[in-house]
Amino acid sequence: VVSTQSTGYYKLNGQKWPHDGKEPPEGYVYPGAEGFQTALVLAVLLTILRYTVEKLIAEPIGKALGLRHKLPGTPPGPNAKLEKFVKQNKKPTSDQMQLAATDADMTLRQVEIWVRRKQREIMPSKLNKFKEAFWRLCFYSTAFVYGLHTLVREDFFWKTILCWVGFPEQIWAIKKSIYYYYLLEGSFYLSLMVSQFMDTKRKDFWEMFLHHVATLLLIGGSYFGGGYRGGALVMITHDVADVFLEFSKLSIYLKKQWAANIGFAGFASSWFICRLVIFPFRILNCAIIEGAYVVGFNWPVHCLYSGFLIVLQILHIYWFTYIVKVILKVVKGTDVNRDDRSDSEEETPVSSSNEDKKDQ
Repeated sequence: VVSTQSTGYYKLNGQKWPHDGKEPPEGYVYPGAEGFQTALVLAVLLTILRYTVEKLIAEPIGKALGLRHKLPGTPPGPNAKLEKFVKQNKKPTSDQMQLAATDADMTLRQVEIWVRRKQREIMPSKLNKFKEAFWRLCFYSTAFVYGLHTLVREDFFWKTILCWVGFPEQIWAIKKSIYYYYLLEGSFYLSLMVSQFMDTKRKDFWEMFLHHVATLLLIGGSYFGGGYRGGALVMITHDVADVFLEFSKLSIYLKKQWAANIGFAGFASSWFICRLVIFPFRILNCAIIEGAYVVGFNWPVHCLYSGFLIVLQILHIYWFTYIVKVILKVVKGTDVNRDDRSDSEEETPVSSSNEDKKDQ
């Protein structure tokens, strides 16, 4: 049975704190526009910090470990028609190459060599990917440690139905430690909304974009709508798998196969436990079943909040199919040596630079 008396300051004060202009109790804040404004400022600062860390820390480390910005080889030379052709055809067929050769008044062999050189020129380097993964590893590790340190002290972390205690009047005030956690996560995903268009392109670009949108709507909706307890649980269950993922990527770029395999094992197991077990059976259950039991369906935000959580769960299942593909490769004796979501994790185009020299 859920008690109508809440935890923390509610027990101490024995009163409700409606958000009506009163000062929040000590150690708490009320949700407001200033929180969103602060998150925007922090998103800009995080973006600056990211590129600072990548340039001054990650890049020197990557170079010291043998990673490069550009592959060696002859540049393709200017050709407006073939430039357009490569942009429109990432993986051109032989027929398309023949048409391009006719249009550019070149032989098929000349076009093949030019396209190879252009692919090598525009292909993102492993050093750039290393820098991106290094930054994300730093952030997710920090966010997870801070979030875990904060939430293990809360009653609702252990018994999710307590997320709804005192709803709606007694949960408007947010404990500052959780408020800072919200600012950290919200500003990070705001920065990702912009930086995603500048980072290495992935096969699931739009799925990831949808994930960022759903995440931000969940963070914002739970912050302004009094669902911050459940929102904090959502965030902590997502960060742990990302730590292992970025560690595994770093190991792949550095060709440390044993470390990549360990990282992937941690990633796959934490993803399954946190996102396919804990998330649906504890957090979705808390949001939909326990929420309906405690507050009913008379809270409009509840249905919207639950809907976005379901969207996240669908995306969890979708991305887990990529994980299963890698697991099957490992079972067949293939090491974890690439990110299956990337258009290409190899640092060489279709043909090697040696073949390029041979064709000159």
